Amino acid sequence: MSDSFITPASEAAAKPGLESDELRFIQRVARLLLQYNMRTASLRERIEEIGMALWLPLQVHIGYRTVTVFAPDGVTVHAQAPEFRINVAVSAQVNLTIDKVCAGKLSLPEAIRILDEVEKSAGRHDRWTLSVMFGLAAGALAWLLSADWGGMAVIALSSAVGMLVRQEMHKHHPVLFALPFVAALIGSLMGGLVIQLGWTETPGICLIVPALMLVPGPHLINGLYDMIENNMQTGIPRLGLAAGILVAAAMGIFLGGWITLGMTTVPIYKGIVLAPIPLWQDVLLAGVAACGFGAFYNAPWRVLWTSILCGMVGHGVRFLCLKQGMQIEIATLFACLAIGFMAIRWVSSMRIPFAAVAFAGAVPMMPGVLMFQTIGGAMDISFAGANAPVTLVSTTLASGFKAAFVVGGMGMGLLAGAWVGAHCFRLLEGLRK
Repeated sequence: MSDSFITPASEAAAKPGLESDELRFIQRVARLLLQYNMRTASLRERIEEIGMALWLPLQVHIGYRTVTVFAPDGVTVHAQAPEFRINVAVSAQVNLTIDKVCAGKLSLPEAIRILDEVEKSAGRHDRWTLSVMFGLAAGALAWLLSADWGGMAVIALSSAVGMLVRQEMHKHHPVLFALPFVAALIGSLMGGLVIQLGWTETPGICLIVPALMLVPGPHLINGLYDMIENNMQTGIPRLGLAAGILVAAAMGIFLGGWITLGMTTVPIYKGIVLAPIPLWQDVLLAGVAACGFGAFYNAPWRVLWTSILCGMVGHGVRFLCLKQGMQIEIATLFACLAIGFMAIRWVSSMRIPFAAVAFAGAVPMMPGVLMFQTIGGAMDISFAGANAPVTLVSTTLASGFKAAFVVGGMGMGLLAGAWVGAHCFRLLEGLRK
């Protein structure tokens, strides 16, 4: 449970100045929007919108996992989230409830009742269905990275098993970073066994791709957005959380590889040269990967198509840009411009979180391989110390910078596409009126 409370400046301030239902509603909204990973600027705007609807001049302070709302008469509403989660169904229901209250279509007591029950009433995908979809998404991503059939099979299976284990572990509230570590460990153990048996010619992909499914995209995107919007007090911790998840996954790869193959570091990815896949196949596989991540973020069936379409269009744009000889950073930027432009329309109309929908569409472009190459190179450098080869240092730095530029291109593209899309759709609505 989260930590939330209301602090009046005095007992008298809590009675005549503000209705208790108003405070309780603000408190629950602040906690839910924060816990389900709404970025700082959007969270502040939503709470201030509630204040305008309730005729309350609210001041909002947002920190990492905390929200403090300063209301009139010295009353302070504080909410704290134990962790950040991604759940499209919960976020959508919370936002729809806020809209109804602001429009005067829902009473505060009824809205509070809905918010108190939303985490149970929003529903979730069946665990077996979700695991199968996630496994298929991992197999599609492996196909995009030129894995062979043996590699794709073990990647799909290990990702599905890892999902089941993560769901079971989550019930027991494990320590932070335990879930990505265990999921990556399962993937590397199963991948290592397949490599030992000689069932695959793409060993690097077998070990790394299950960990790629753990890349914390929404945390990265929200962290970048917060920093771009000059909310450093939340942006830097979000990026730190994302980095911690990546390191935990890398440690899972290392341990599993050490147990099965005697590895001493995270492996460097080396793909095999295959005939390039056609555009239609590239787009289809990207749609499958986006569908798996959309389901993982608990997008309801009625909105899951938004992530699929974003993934197909975005990856198709990147495919065409790369074919024209563009650098991967620029190609990713253009692809994410298209995704951001599309996603913002559905985010506004369906009241679903932008980061989850947009990242589910952009996930096939996440430079997870480069990230893990950087971690593997850093481990090699730490082992070698002062004797580390110059080529190793330069290669590691190059991988790290390239990954950073690709992620930056994704963030900038999604944000710019959303900004342009919001203005275009607003202009069209004005013309219709």
